[in-house]
Amino acid sequence: MKKVFALSLVLLFFCMVAAWISIDANDLVVTVGDSDYDGPLGAFLGTVLAGGAFAAAAVVMVFVAAIVAVVMAGVGVIVILSLALAAVVTIAAVSPLLLPLMIPFFIYWLMKRHSRKPAEPAAPALEHSPA
Repeated sequence: MKKVFALSLVLLFFCMVAAWISIDANDLVVTVGDSDYDGPLGAFLGTVLAGGAFAAAAVVMVFVAAIVAVVMAGVGVIVILSLALAAVVTIAAVSPLLLPLMIPFFIYWLMKRHSRKPAEPAAPALEHSPA
């Protein structure tokens, strides 16, 4: 709690210094079109225009990041689907070659399946007799 309070005081101090510098900006001159603005109005106008430019840049960066994420996600999906297709094609190409090996395994599986005893029936359920 003490650290949060100390950090908030430091932040408040820096905000006060920034406000003082922007209010006491008598030598700042902002030119918009053909008009010159100086003094506190010029400082305010310069801050708003610069902040607006940074805000516009932030919005543009967010949209660009979203578009890049969608494009890269699309490319990733295409890559994964193409790898899956390649795996299916490889399995389809290899499976006829594995058929002679699979026949003995199938016969062994059939013999083992028939040699097992049938499953015992489950224990009878406890039911109430009618009264």
